[in-house]
Amino acid sequence: MTVTTEAPYSGLAAVYDRWMAADRVPYQSWATHVTDRFEEACVPVRSVLDLCCGTGMMLTMLQERGYEVTGVDASAQMLAHARRRAAAGTRLHLAALPSPLIAGTGPFDAVTCCYDGVNYFASPGQLEAVLAQVRGLLRPGGVFVFDLGTRRSFQQMATVGRTCADFGDFAYLWDTRPIGGTPRFDYLVTVFTREEDGRYTRTDETHRQRWFSTRELQEAVTGAGLETVLVCDDYGTAAPGDHTLRETWTVRRPR
Repeated sequence: MTVTTEAPYSGLAAVYDRWMAADRVPYQSWATHVTDRFEEACVPVRSVLDLCCGTGMMLTMLQERGYEVTGVDASAQMLAHARRRAAAGTRLHLAALPSPLIAGTGPFDAVTCCYDGVNYFASPGQLEAVLAQVRGLLRPGGVFVFDLGTRRSFQQMATVGRTCADFGDFAYLWDTRPIGGTPRFDYLVTVFTREEDGRYTRTDETHRQRWFSTRELQEAVTGAGLETVLVCDDYGTAAPGDHTLRETWTVRRPR
């Protein structure tokens, strides 16, 4: 068995779409929520920047709904899958956020960041810097729709600790490790992938994420010169509560 230690999604990318298949993740309802927010925006939305676009699931769903979408992700392996899935000629940028590589793009009518991408902005000041960059990329009146896992979701994962699953030709082991006294967590992910000769390749990755309080988020939004439009429990219509595991925020650049 070959063992390698890699950056986040280096090993997961090859199996990600099967692991997070549509029967486990409600991508279509997420896309509907996002496009509903676009339709409510102060400006007509046509051009969209999808941050942390991954393998391009949301990106392509937005394209299928008529939007012109540009993608950004920090993983070359995930972007390779997005490139195969997206419409021909789609602009895809390899960049960790915030990044000067996208500073010259746009402006965009809307920006998205789905499936807990914001939780990866775990370094001090990173969320604030990304929001400031988003403001600069948005047209006046444009909206930024993003989701993130809540403190409760992180605590639930920490309680479970280690999980695993065997899909036949690949298996994974997920180990949640809180960083004591901080809102940060490390997820140690081991992926075993069966090769054509029957042997397995093992890839070890560490994913660092953090949760944000409502106060931290609101202060970051306001500090970036954006204004909050709507905060929902997951991708629904209800306001977040004590049992909310994912929040979805819509903020905009003032006109």
